[in-house]
Amino acid sequence: MKTSRPGYSLLEVVIATFLMALAIIPAMNFMAGAIHASHELETWNYMNLLAVGKLEEQLAAAAPDFTEGTYAGTFSDVGLPSVRYVATRTTSPAYGGIADQLMVVTVTVWNDENGNGGQDSGEPEVTFATKLASMKIYQDGA
Repeated sequence: MKTSRPGYSLLEVVIATFLMALAIIPAMNFMAGAIHASHELETWNYMNLLAVGKLEEQLAAAAPDFTEGTYAGTFSDVGLPSVRYVATRTTSPAYGGIADQLMVVTVTVWNDENGNGGQDSGEPEVTFATKLASMKIYQDGA
């Protein structure tokens, strides 16, 4: 006597597959959102790091001779050509400086998402600012 094992009908397999797909779709949407959020967080993180580095570079350049100016560029040298910066060094009282005594150094870094070379509203940006006093020790050390 032959015993047969009960199997699944094609209809049962199709229904099970459909139910699995219904469960997977929200999980895939969640994963896509998590990947996007991770990319945005990574962008903010490297923009912060680059802004701090550029601010320190500007402070080192300004300390010996208290030179004012505005400097702009990209971070192509580190493989980020869409990330741009503007650094400003000024002693203008309008920005909080004091002529020949206190310099304000500001660095803004942004991700130029549309590639137009300018900073547009909606593009992620980071701005850091600090002040530098004109001290004899800076000039003597240069």
